[in-house]
Amino acid sequence: MFSLLKKKKQKDTIAKQLISETEFVVVDTELTGLNEYKDNIIAIGAIKMKGRTIKIGDVFYRTVSPSTTKFRKESIMIHKITPSELEKCPEIAPILREFLKFSESCLFIGHCLDIDLAFLRKEIKNHLKENFNPLGIDTFLIYKWLIRKGVLPESLGNKNTLEEVALSLEIDTRELHDALSDAFITAQVFQKLLFYLSELKIFTIGELIDIGSVENINFRTVLKKESYSF
Repeated sequence: MFSLLKKKKQKDTIAKQLISETEFVVVDTELTGLNEYKDNIIAIGAIKMKGRTIKIGDVFYRTVSPSTTKFRKESIMIHKITPSELEKCPEIAPILREFLKFSESCLFIGHCLDIDLAFLRKEIKNHLKENFNPLGIDTFLIYKWLIRKGVLPESLGNKNTLEEVALSLEIDTRELHDALSDAFITAQVFQKLLFYLSELKIFTIGELIDIGSVENINFRTVLKKESYSF
């Protein structure tokens, strides 16, 4: 209950803040699979933004040794990281502390971010014994909202994966499928979506939260079923 009240207070505090003055952290994780109970994080990638400006040099990327020994073949095909490559990687606890410090005071951005946050929440709770419940904005939800508003063509309604969405916005996706590259591509998607929102005179974080919050219950089932192809 305390964490929910703290989150509501945080929302109320930043609602009138301008998007152009806000610090964002765009995050992506690589996983052993999508089962939130059995699978684990194997890499975290993130890049910071201020408003629509991507901070190219302000990045975070770490691979970690997962606590599970079971890897889904489909996930290895996507992120190209094999179990043997992770054997010499550090354990996740110190990496999580680094990440929390890196992302401190930032508003989280991601594509299908609900999935990344669920795994980060689990790992932080298990390894650091801390609660993790940040405010998050999902590029997927903003993209779908712009289609419904007629800003983007209705024909793009079947585009769901990060690659499909990026390509539809004329963003190069050749470097997809490691966590940092995916975070950078997501940052470019977010950058372009913010341009469209500015054309609609949407300039505040409160408006952005209303459009793209990961707490938008209407889309949470869609995120897994349509947006990831494990």
